[in-house]
Amino acid sequence: MTERRTKRRYAHELYPHADEGDIRPLDVEVPYRIARAVGFDVQGTGWLEDDVDPKLSVDRSMQMINESKLALLAIALHKGMTGDAAWGWVESGMGDGEFWRLHEEAAKYGVDTYAIKPYPCGPERDQHDHLSEPHFRYGMESRTVTRVQGKESECEECTEAVEETR
Repeated sequence: MTERRTKRRYAHELYPHADEGDIRPLDVEVPYRIARAVGFDVQGTGWLEDDVDPKLSVDRSMQMINESKLALLAIALHKGMTGDAAWGWVESGMGDGEFWRLHEEAAKYGVDTYAIKPYPCGPERDQHDHLSEPHFRYGMESRTVTRVQGKESECEECTEAVEETR
Protein backbone atom coordinates (compact mmCIF):
# COMPACT_ATOMS: atom_id res chain seq x y z
CA MET A 1 0.00 0.00 0.00
CA THR A 2 1.30 3.46 -0.92
CA GLU A 3 1.85 5.80 2.00
CA ARG A 4 -0.23 8.99 1.84
CA ARG A 5 -0.04 12.39 3.51
CA THR A 6 -2.31 15.39 3.59
CA LYS A 7 -1.89 17.91 0.80
CA ARG A 8 -1.91 20.74 3.31
CA ARG A 9 1.48 21.24 4.93
CA TYR A 10 2.56 22.43 8.36
CA ALA A 11 3.74 26.04 8.46
CA HIS A 12 7.43 25.17 8.97
CA GLU A 13 7.37 22.92 5.88
CA LEU A 14 6.25 25.83 3.69
CA TYR A 15 8.16 28.56 5.55
CA PRO A 16 11.20 27.02 7.30
CA HIS A 17 12.51 28.29 10.63
CA ALA A 18 15.59 30.51 10.55
CA ASP A 19 18.88 28.93 11.51
CA GLU A 20 19.85 29.56 15.12
CA GLY A 21 21.28 33.05 15.48
CA ASP A 22 20.13 34.18 12.03
CA ILE A 23 18.33 37.48 11.72
CA ARG A 24 16.28 37.44 8.54
CA PRO A 25 14.96 40.46 6.65
CA LEU A 26 11.30 41.25 7.29
CA ASP A 27 10.50 40.30 3.67
CA VAL A 28 11.30 36.71 4.71
CA GLU A 29 10.30 36.83 8.38
CA VAL A 30 6.80 38.30 7.88
CA PRO A 31 5.47 35.43 5.70
CA TYR A 32 7.08 32.95 8.12
CA ARG A 33 5.41 34.63 11.11
CA ILE A 34 2.03 34.73 9.34
CA ALA A 35 2.27 31.04 8.41
CA ARG A 36 3.28 30.13 11.96
CA ALA A 37 0.33 32.04 13.43
CA VAL A 38 -2.07 30.32 11.02
CA GLY A 39 -0.53 26.96 11.93
CA PHE A 40 -1.28 27.55 15.61
CA ASP A 41 -4.93 28.41 14.95
CA VAL A 42 -7.12 25.93 16.80
CA GLN A 43 -9.76 25.74 14.05
CA GLY A 44 -9.88 22.23 12.64
CA THR A 45 -8.15 20.61 15.61
CA GLY A 46 -9.55 18.52 18.42
CA TRP A 47 -8.46 21.11 21.00
CA LEU A 48 -11.79 21.08 22.85
CA GLU A 49 -12.60 17.37 22.64
CA ASP A 50 -13.63 15.72 25.91
CA ASP A 51 -10.43 13.68 26.24
CA VAL A 52 -8.05 16.64 25.80
CA ASP A 53 -6.38 17.95 28.94
CA PRO A 54 -7.84 21.43 29.61
CA LYS A 55 -4.32 22.75 30.24
CA LEU A 56 -3.35 21.71 26.71
CA SER A 57 -6.32 23.63 25.32
CA VAL A 58 -5.43 26.75 27.31
CA ASP A 59 -1.74 26.51 26.37
CA ARG A 60 -2.64 26.12 22.69
CA SER A 61 -5.03 29.07 22.83
CA MET A 62 -2.28 31.25 24.31
CA GLN A 63 0.16 30.07 21.63
CA MET A 64 -2.37 31.01 18.94
CA ILE A 65 -2.84 34.51 20.40
CA ASN A 66 0.86 35.14 21.00
CA GLU A 67 1.93 33.92 17.55
CA SER A 68 -0.75 36.07 15.93
CA LYS A 69 0.37 39.17 17.84
CA LEU A 70 4.00 38.52 16.90
CA ALA A 71 3.05 38.12 13.22
CA LEU A 72 1.01 41.33 13.26
CA LEU A 73 3.84 43.18 14.99
CA ALA A 74 6.29 41.99 12.31
CA ILE A 75 3.85 43.23 9.66
CA ALA A 76 3.54 46.60 11.41
CA LEU A 77 7.35 46.94 11.50
CA HIS A 78 7.55 45.99 7.82
CA LYS A 79 5.02 48.73 7.07
CA GLY A 80 7.30 51.23 8.83
CA MET A 81 5.22 51.65 12.00
CA THR A 82 6.93 52.02 15.35
CA GLY A 83 6.04 52.42 19.00
CA ASP A 84 2.44 53.03 20.02
CA ALA A 85 1.26 53.24 16.41
CA ALA A 86 2.52 49.72 15.71
CA TRP A 87 1.11 48.31 18.92
CA GLY A 88 -2.26 50.01 18.40
CA TRP A 89 -2.46 48.56 14.90
CA VAL A 90 -1.72 45.06 16.25
CA GLU A 91 -4.32 45.30 19.01
CA SER A 92 -7.01 46.64 16.67
CA GLY A 93 -6.88 43.39 14.68
CA MET A 94 -7.21 41.04 17.65
CA GLY A 95 -10.82 41.43 18.79
CA ASP A 96 -13.20 38.62 19.75
CA GLY A 97 -10.92 35.82 18.56
CA GLU A 98 -11.23 37.08 15.01
CA PHE A 99 -7.81 37.40 13.45
CA TRP A 100 -9.21 39.12 10.40
CA ARG A 101 -6.25 41.45 9.96
CA LEU A 102 -3.80 38.53 9.96
CA HIS A 103 -5.68 36.76 7.18
CA GLU A 104 -6.12 39.99 5.26
CA GLU A 105 -2.39 40.64 5.42
CA ALA A 106 -1.53 37.03 4.54
CA ALA A 107 -2.90 37.53 1.04
CA LYS A 108 -0.79 40.68 0.61
CA TYR A 109 2.34 38.73 1.51
CA GLY A 110 1.51 35.74 -0.72
CA VAL A 111 0.77 33.34 2.13
CA ASP A 112 -1.92 30.84 1.13
CA THR A 113 -3.59 30.23 4.48
CA TYR A 114 -5.66 27.40 2.98
CA ALA A 115 -2.47 25.42 2.28
CA ILE A 116 -1.41 25.46 5.95
CA LYS A 117 -2.44 22.56 8.15
CA PRO A 118 -2.93 23.38 11.84
CA TYR A 119 -0.43 21.86 14.23
CA PRO A 120 -2.04 18.95 16.09
CA CYS A 121 -3.79 19.65 19.35
CA GLY A 122 -5.92 16.80 20.59
CA PRO A 123 -7.25 13.99 18.44
CA GLU A 124 -7.78 14.43 14.71
CA ARG A 125 -11.41 15.34 14.15
CA ASP A 126 -13.83 12.89 12.51
CA GLN A 127 -14.91 15.59 10.07
CA HIS A 128 -13.12 18.16 7.96
CA ASP A 129 -13.87 20.80 5.36
CA HIS A 130 -13.47 20.81 1.61
CA LEU A 131 -13.08 24.25 0.06
CA SER A 132 -14.05 25.23 -3.45
CA GLU A 133 -11.70 27.11 -5.72
CA PRO A 134 -11.75 30.84 -4.97
CA HIS A 135 -14.48 32.89 -6.62
CA PHE A 136 -15.38 36.54 -6.32
CA ARG A 137 -18.64 37.62 -4.77
CA TYR A 138 -19.52 41.21 -3.94
CA GLY A 139 -15.99 42.21 -4.91
CA MET A 140 -14.38 39.86 -2.39
CA GLU A 141 -12.72 36.48 -2.79
CA SER A 142 -14.69 33.70 -1.17
CA ARG A 143 -14.86 29.91 -1.14
CA THR A 144 -17.69 27.49 -0.59
CA VAL A 145 -17.15 25.22 2.42
CA THR A 146 -18.46 21.66 2.42
CA ARG A 147 -18.24 19.71 5.69
CA VAL A 148 -17.17 16.10 5.05
CA GLN A 149 -17.38 13.17 7.47
CA GLY A 150 -14.08 11.38 8.08
CA LYS A 151 -10.56 12.38 9.00
CA GLU A 152 -8.61 14.62 6.63
CA SER A 153 -5.65 12.21 6.80
CA GLU A 154 -7.87 9.42 5.45
CA CYS A 155 -9.63 11.41 2.72
CA GLU A 156 -8.67 10.49 -0.84
CA GLU A 157 -9.31 14.06 -2.04
CA CYS A 158 -7.24 15.67 0.75
CA THR A 159 -4.21 13.37 0.60
CA GLU A 160 -1.51 12.54 -1.88
CA ALA A 161 0.93 9.69 -2.31
CA VAL A 162 4.29 10.15 -0.64
CA GLU A 163 7.06 9.93 -3.19
CA GLU A 164 9.79 7.47 -2.34
CA THR A 165 13.25 8.94 -2.06
CA ARG A 166 16.33 6.80 -2.53
